Amino acid sequence: MYELRARDADVLAEATQFHIEGRGFSDEESARSAGERLRVRLRLWNAMLGLGIKVPLNDSVSGGASSHLKEKILEDNDVVAVENVVGVNVFPDDDRHCEVIFTARGEVHPSSSGYLLDALEQLWPIDVVFNDQTEDALNIINAATIETSARAKFLTIYLALEQLIERKHRSKESIELLTEFKDHLSGSQLDEHEAESLSSSLANLRLQSFKSALMQFAERVHRPAEIGGLPVKEFFSQCVATRNDIAHRAVTQSDVELNKLSDDLRNFILTLIWTMHGIPSVSVDIPASALHFPAGAISFRIV
Repeated sequence: MYELRARDADVLAEATQFHIEGRGFSDEESARSAGERLRVRLRLWNAMLGLGIKVPLNDSVSGGASSHLKEKILEDNDVVAVENVVGVNVFPDDDRHCEVIFTARGEVHPSSSGYLLDALEQLWPIDVVFNDQTEDALNIINAATIETSARAKFLTIYLALEQLIERKHRSKESIELLTEFKDHLSGSQLDEHEAESLSSSLANLRLQSFKSALMQFAERVHRPAEIGGLPVKEFFSQCVATRNDIAHRAVTQSDVELNKLSDDLRNFILTLIWTMHGIPSVSVDIPASALHFPAGAISFRIV
């Protein structure tokens, strides 16, 4: 039996976080197997219908009750409080195990919104015409500002960088060798579709890879000397590695702060656009945000 449960509200209609609770398994192994099966199907369900829900790929502890609170719950109610896990969590089906969930709903807003108009006032007199590459990069950066997924946001910003880095043609010797390979295809025994596919791949190799172009570009950057606390070349190497991790394996290295990496990359792209088009410097002081918790917004739940 499976049941959809709200985690941060009393009723499903008001919740933003949920879990699916399954009972009646014969042992821990069968329970975990069912959880993994459900995880895969939730990912397919989300992708098929475009629901925009987050289905965790791995299991991680997100919090839980303190040891003192666990002891208090056990002493007063004869109930064992388990760790809160994002992903698949398995514990005995004996009605003596539970999760203690802390929920809070806060409202974040700028302590002063005047900086928005100050920024627009500085931008208003600037007369600038962008080329196609910059137009594309700027449009992509704007799209990234409304992206809620950290991975998708980073990939979007990375795509904006690709618009601004020129990929040069390979050497004459390399082009000649690629042409020779392509000529061999016409007399090969390959079927038509495979030959066309290889021919297209060879044509794409006439330009250097984006990574090579980016590393060459990094060698020409002297200011700033660092991006996000890293030397320029090392920063771009981390961006490339992170992009490949996400694109090929849908994961990121555990030590990468994805939101910070995205912000640092976005700021550099904007600096590059400013430099390429001679845009005067714009300085904006963004005030600290204010956090407000409405009445009843903080609660503890036992599920």
